[in-house]
Amino acid sequence: MEIADLIPELAQWNHGTGISADEWIFIEGRADHSLAFSSIVWPDFVEFDGYVLREPLNVERLREWHQSGDLNRQQIETAMNAYLLDGIFPNDKTDATLKNAQSERLATVMADMLSAKLVRDFPERRFSVFVLNGDDFGVSFHQC
Repeated sequence: MEIADLIPELAQWNHGTGISADEWIFIEGRADHSLAFSSIVWPDFVEFDGYVLREPLNVERLREWHQSGDLNRQQIETAMNAYLLDGIFPNDKTDATLKNAQSERLATVMADMLSAKLVRDFPERRFSVFVLNGDDFGVSFHQC
């Protein structure tokens, strides 16, 4: 599915001939929203005790999971790095089917961007970046 198919408003511009997503952002977009979104799709990372984690680091949660012994390092890293998209944009009145398609596309783009940033920031390490499905819909990663 193309981006234009996921943003029905694009087709309404120019008396129904439509505009591209980048033209729409130029007209309707806000810098503060773009900066906020950049923190989601291009996050800062921190190295801590051999882990690579999304900022902000919750040391207490990490130590709890590590000390419990219930999860291995990859599982802890996956859980700590999960960015859940279920329920994102709660004030968006978009039809549920379309909103799900938009969220799925966003998750795929986020996973691609996370992969690129991790390679750039940690070229000596290997990561698995993936879309989470089911109740914990979103994106995450761990070191391989």
